Amino acid sequence: MGVILRLKKFSFTYPEVKTPVLQDLDLEIEAGRCYCLTGPTGSGKTTLALALKGLLCAGKHEGEIYMPSVTDSTPMAVGMVLQDPEVQLLTSSVGAEVAFGLENLCVDPADMPERVVSALQAVGLEKPLDYPVDKLSMGQKYRLLIAALLVMKPLLLILDEPGAQLDPEGLELLRECLRRLKQDGVSIILCEHRPDSLLSEIDTFLQLDGSGRLAEGRYQGEKFAPSSPPFSAITEKETVLRVQDLSFIGVGDQPVWSQVAFTVDRGRRFSVTGMNGTGKTTLLRCLAGFLSPQQGEIEILGGAPDAYRLRGRLGCLFQNPQKQIFENTVGEEIAFPLKRFGLLNGTVEERVAEALAACGISHLIEQSPHKLSYGQKHLVALASVLAPRPELLLLDDPLAGLDDDHSRAVMELLVHYNVQHGTTMLWTFHDPDAWPGWADQVLHLEGGRLAPR
Repeated sequence: MGVILRLKKFSFTYPEVKTPVLQDLDLEIEAGRCYCLTGPTGSGKTTLALALKGLLCAGKHEGEIYMPSVTDSTPMAVGMVLQDPEVQLLTSSVGAEVAFGLENLCVDPADMPERVVSALQAVGLEKPLDYPVDKLSMGQKYRLLIAALLVMKPLLLILDEPGAQLDPEGLELLRECLRRLKQDGVSIILCEHRPDSLLSEIDTFLQLDGSGRLAEGRYQGEKFAPSSPPFSAITEKETVLRVQDLSFIGVGDQPVWSQVAFTVDRGRRFSVTGMNGTGKTTLLRCLAGFLSPQQGEIEILGGAPDAYRLRGRLGCLFQNPQKQIFENTVGEEIAFPLKRFGLLNGTVEERVAEALAACGISHLIEQSPHKLSYGQKHLVALASVLAPRPELLLLDDPLAGLDDDHSRAVMELLVHYNVQHGTTMLWTFHDPDAWPGWADQVLHLEGGRLAPR
């Protein structure tokens, strides 16, 4: 069907950086094919995707990007869903978000509803058109943005880390969607660390090697298991988290979940699984005291959720690292909570160095956390919550945006903190089979209920 995009000796260097993040790339994208772009965390996958979309402004460009298929009649040449969907959303309702692009293309308003509904159905997001966007889960927001691009019929669709945001059901719907797009001649580029669930639709693997070079590659998937059992030094049980008859009401007075009840003993590792939109993040926010449930009781570390009382004892890793990064350098980011807790300078420096080394990001200490890749930001946020050595750690999808090597390192790191420091952990994720043996109990959210799996 022909080449729709071509790179010739393309290189890119960010401002105030000497080494190119992309170097002498040669690439041809053919119509109707699906490409999977892999590479270590921070290797430049998102940078390449932004370059193809034409969103790299500041910096040094060399070589060329050429799209011979683009004509004046082409509605959209390249559509892209960013790794963090929240920075790309523009409107307050589901229907308006999908219709936004059609409005910019001056599509007849009478034709919009059918196209909007069709695009939402293609990604399996069956919500009323007036449903608030801010009430969607991260995975649902990602699907919404895919629909907002599909409705404009792009020649090339770029998806940055869909596997990090979508649950198994969402990935199945994405497979079906990719299959139809390829049949229609649309090209797809997936920037993905773990493409296992999408292998059936991938035609070519491309790999960035970490030095800015690109080559065709192949993927060898693997599952990981921790090398250490849960913390076992404590012989007598001590409950650090008790939840009783908890209920939370969402949009339209509909319960997100109800009658949730469980206990977590000190030194244990708990997992909460569930599909996109089942309320995993909402549950963690209630436990931390950021949201108030409509019914039930929470006793955490000996009392009700209270930010001041829990300071230094409870650590929270948000699903979106952008929301907890604010300092000028990585080192200052990790040192911030330690200084707030009044630790001596020598201890602060020691803890910062330990957290950086544990997360494998010591080389980033002087860099701005805001200019890092999504996965690197996640590691910075993780280091900042581990440095104070909290008694209880709430982790919302801690592996989002990380490649296999970093994921393995993070899981081993969490095991280390659990075994050595007795840190109790509760984390959420989509795939209950990805890390067998890591948790000593798995709880599953489905149909508004939480039950052991």
